[in-house]
Amino acid sequence: MSLLATLRAKKQNREVATLTVATSATHEGVKTPTVARVATVSVAWHQEMPCAANGPVPPAPVTAPDLWCWPYTQVMNATELGTFTARLSRFTDKGLSHDDAERLADALVIRDRDGDDRRLCLECAYLQGVRRWRCGNWLLASVSREGLGLDLVRLMQRCGGFKVAAFSVTNFQMISENLS
Repeated sequence: MSLLATLRAKKQNREVATLTVATSATHEGVKTPTVARVATVSVAWHQEMPCAANGPVPPAPVTAPDLWCWPYTQVMNATELGTFTARLSRFTDKGLSHDDAERLADALVIRDRDGDDRRLCLECAYLQGVRRWRCGNWLLASVSREGLGLDLVRLMQRCGGFKVAAFSVTNFQMISENLS
């Protein structure tokens, strides 16, 4: 009787399951695992989970809202958010469009996280004017006395004449002051 005929006969009888044993391709032969080895592999480990692995994450406690923010995730924490808002306000007051100001303020959040010591002229207390800027500390800054261009004002750089501008948002401390 052929193998196919045997399988068909077993299928019709449904008394015996078909099993094909895998053979090893090595010359050493088949090594059967011991009961101890199988038992070691199948031991379960219990770990307490605060919530189901596929369930929703529990909300952050009201007492620690920054628990779900930077440095644990990419979300801005309360200090960064306040500084971002203050910078956005200052940059738009100095003549930048809202979109440009937002892009720059966002780049400065990343700069602060990286610990970069470069600054923008827009952050400096010595920057004077709106859209037609000039540096009030041009000697130490090593720039022209009149007419700072848009590219220079938006360029992150190290400046010898830099002084942090006091932003007018209450209850928030400038991250830039902490880096200085």
